[in-house]
Amino acid sequence: MKGCVGVKSSWKINVLALGCALAVAGPAAAADTLLAKTALWLEQGSATAELWGDRLPNGYSGDLLVLLKDEKGKLMTAFAPSIKGGYHPLLAAVQVKPIAKEQARSAGNETTAAAQSAAGNAGAAQQGPSATKAAAQQLLVSVGQGDWQAPREFRVLDFADVQKVMELFSSGDSMGLVSKAYINEEKLYVTLKDGQQNSTALPKGVDGSKLYYGGLHSLTAFDVDGDGQEELLGAQQLVGGRLNVADVGAVWQLDSNGQWKLTNMTIMTATPTPKSNTVNDGKEVATGVILPCKMVVPGGEATYPVFVSDDVELQNKINKLLAAECSEYLGRFYKGRADMAFKVIAASEKLVSLQLISGKTKFVHHHINFDPQTGELMKLEQVLNYKDPDLMPLLRLLCNNKAMMLEYQPPAEWYLEGNNLFLMQNICGQDEVAGFALGNLHKFILDKRWLEKNLTDQSADFEIRRKRK
Repeated sequence: MKGCVGVKSSWKINVLALGCALAVAGPAAAADTLLAKTALWLEQGSATAELWGDRLPNGYSGDLLVLLKDEKGKLMTAFAPSIKGGYHPLLAAVQVKPIAKEQARSAGNETTAAAQSAAGNAGAAQQGPSATKAAAQQLLVSVGQGDWQAPREFRVLDFADVQKVMELFSSGDSMGLVSKAYINEEKLYVTLKDGQQNSTALPKGVDGSKLYYGGLHSLTAFDVDGDGQEELLGAQQLVGGRLNVADVGAVWQLDSNGQWKLTNMTIMTATPTPKSNTVNDGKEVATGVILPCKMVVPGGEATYPVFVSDDVELQNKINKLLAAECSEYLGRFYKGRADMAFKVIAASEKLVSLQLISGKTKFVHHHINFDPQTGELMKLEQVLNYKDPDLMPLLRLLCNNKAMMLEYQPPAEWYLEGNNLFLMQNICGQDEVAGFALGNLHKFILDKRWLEKNLTDQSADFEIRRKRK
């Protein structure tokens, strides 16, 4: 655990001789960058946590430092987490310490709603509860150790004593749940860190080479039992060759002695899928990267998207949007009613289109379309001219799905894929979809750039430009 003595020497702070009094030094050097920030609720009131670091041209950030500021922007303390560095850093406000019952009643659902948990894990700025008796929050720091497929480093920082900041969730916890894993004769053998041994049959076609399990991939805070204290739902991947062989999940709960208790340990094998199947894959988009966050519990799993960007304000804005859009599906997962997945359908400089998937044996879908430059939700009336009286008659004429009801205006569910517009309606519990070539709708398209070839799938160009930098 590192307190004030663990603070690194840099332009950001000067550690004075008396205690942990801190003062901000001069202007920032070019390499010192604000990487992420989020709001926190502390016993002293509202605060803001900022993560700073030295970001290299390839996106790697080192010399990480957390600055905690009060509501007036005055520096309260600084802390260097025990993470050497990494990619795509995120901050989240969590509440993992045991709290008194009266505090839980005071906080109510304000700090434990599914949408806020997802938003916080994505690094969105959360607003602390207004009740003065609400329990103080902690800070979840998340830093990737490679691209979206690589493990991440997680720490939970406690600012109860700003002169002695504590790491409640340490580097050892972040290493995950598995101490040994191997494949023999189409069976997976796993030994967990608590000594528990498990074996399970694997689907045919799974790579039998040495398994890699470098640490946790995801860690999501959510109040599972409704007592006001959030648990941490973590997932670790077992990878053979280039394929995900299995996911190992658990629920962490911090007890009154400051020890993590593990429950709901789960091993869920993965069926091999073709490369064309991009469900739950991360993807680079025009202004950042879509990352997958996974939770695995007995009988269920959920993977939801978060957004990371060099633009911290844009990152928080888009993650707040994603959290709101995902909240219903995540709520179903937390109640054990449905699994959740997502897919990046389109990625251009003008549009990112995500498909959310929810269900067990029968699935429903929801589409999130947003402008990656502004973080604003995009509606179809921004693409098509709804005021033209010829629009609906033409859509009815071209529609090849007779189950759909296209009367006064297009349905709210839509997405662009390739050079086609897809409209979707849920009718009697069944998703009905119809596709329309954009060229056939050219008269009604407000911005003719939507007609440019492959405008909705430029991710390969983003990757080329990134590597050239």
